[in-house]
Amino acid sequence: SGLLIVTNFLRVSVVGNQVCRPGAQTSKTVIDPIPPEHLCHRPAESDFELYDLRKPLDKAAPVARDEVFSKALWETHFDADGRVLRVKELQDRIFGGGCAPDLRIEVWPFLLGVYPWDTTIEERAIIMQEKHREYDVLKNQWESISPVQLKRFSLYRDRAALVEKDVLRTDRALDFYKGENNTHVDDLYEMLMTYCQYNFDLGYVQGMSDLLSPLYLLFRDKVMAFWAFVGYLDLVESHFFLDQQRIQGKLADLSSLVYYCDSELYNHLEKEDSSNFFFCFRWLLINFKREFREKDVLELWEVLWTCPYNTDYTLFIATAILLQERGPIIQNKMCFADILRYINDLSQRLNLHEVLGNAESLFHNIRSQPDIPFNIRNNILHIADTPHSSLGSQHNAQPLVMSPDHVTSPDNVTSPDHVTQPDHVTQPEEVTPREEDHRDPASLLVENMSNMSMEPA
Repeated sequence: SGLLIVTNFLRVSVVGNQVCRPGAQTSKTVIDPIPPEHLCHRPAESDFELYDLRKPLDKAAPVARDEVFSKALWETHFDADGRVLRVKELQDRIFGGGCAPDLRIEVWPFLLGVYPWDTTIEERAIIMQEKHREYDVLKNQWESISPVQLKRFSLYRDRAALVEKDVLRTDRALDFYKGENNTHVDDLYEMLMTYCQYNFDLGYVQGMSDLLSPLYLLFRDKVMAFWAFVGYLDLVESHFFLDQQRIQGKLADLSSLVYYCDSELYNHLEKEDSSNFFFCFRWLLINFKREFREKDVLELWEVLWTCPYNTDYTLFIATAILLQERGPIIQNKMCFADILRYINDLSQRLNLHEVLGNAESLFHNIRSQPDIPFNIRNNILHIADTPHSSLGSQHNAQPLVMSPDHVTSPDNVTSPDHVTQPDHVTQPEEVTPREEDHRDPASLLVENMSNMSMEPA
């Protein structure tokens, strides 16, 4: 299909014990050449492809979550002038257990760079005064554009139209944004247009409103929410570049991880023209914002912002979810359209603590393997030839293994938010045969992903 032509770079080739994308760097010496009988040539493709050369990683217990980082603990991290102390320890605690909900309004401005960690109470007050002034300047710039200017400013008109369209459909089911003539929706529009003025090169791209909405819901203050949003986009700005190279690279890395962990699942996706992993596009673009319940999204984002490992942790979260859901996908022989529908239907049904426990278990398990493929070592784990012991101790981890079977939580992993795994995971229901859909996968993707189409403004 057309989508496969565009995303053919996501195909995974294997040389020896290395997993690499076509064109990626490989080691200079192949110690164990692949026997011809292990190669399978598909006439429709230009490359030889390898199937089931490695056994899947074996099963492992998820890593248990720690206690929530509380306000009492937070208050022990300040000196007499209000500077934050022992920042690494604080970040590790948040990564392990998340923040208490009532503490986020105090901690998140530090996590997102609104306040430097080493500032005093007085210095932070001065910073906030300057942030208010700068916000007003930026806001006044776009609000003061005259009708005459507007006629000759097509880029501004396009951005304003796209922002207006998106805010009207962002989190409108939440009470905070519900109803007609909701001023909070107007505030989202104001902040996003102000960001266009702040970062004129990037402007506004669909999906950004999904990142701003939870911030404004938390802070209930436009200026603080705006600068927290600026800090967040500084971390993920490349997700929204129009060339999409960052997202494409992440999808390619996800493809490598899934192949390494579960070649049976990967081979099914390959057979169904789904190994481009475009059904995970929304996950990676907006950091799983639509996949979990509102309160769980906040904890997940804290984990991403405080991750102590030198890796893109979203890849391990995505892989953990796919390994959990492998059973229904394989057993029901899902095609691309079915996989896309199934993945979208997982929204709001995933158990965050189970996913996080499995993701961390998966990370440490892969990290401890003696035969880590070249591109996973270099491009994902960033460890090159460094001995794997240099990474440091695991977060509450036991000896770790994975298996092609979906991962389940052990009995001793409990949390207030723990919910029973849905029946569709452990006892997949048979997918009702669908009438053949002759649309190409790209059309199905656009239809199902709503405003995740990366439409530029």
